[in-house]
Amino acid sequence: MDVHDRRLLAGLAKVNTEIGRVTVELLTLQPDDAAYADGLRTLGRQLVGIGAELAARAGQLDGLQPKPHELLTTAEPPDEPS
Repeated sequence: MDVHDRRLLAGLAKVNTEIGRVTVELLTLQPDDAAYADGLRTLGRQLVGIGAELAARAGQLDGLQPKPHELLTTAEPPDEPS
């Protein structure tokens, strides 16, 4: 594991901590649609960002680069028709 991978995984740990904090905040939020939407947006951006970084690194290792829309649609490639 190189320095880049350690930084990437440290970033994942940071996002994971932030997800926990924002999730608890959303669970205790009084009815306020704007604040709730902002919290959901924050979580979504963080997850998409770290997901894209992880997928890019995997592509560097094995040469399989997913298209950007594939990162947003499914975690696993669909089964090919028989």
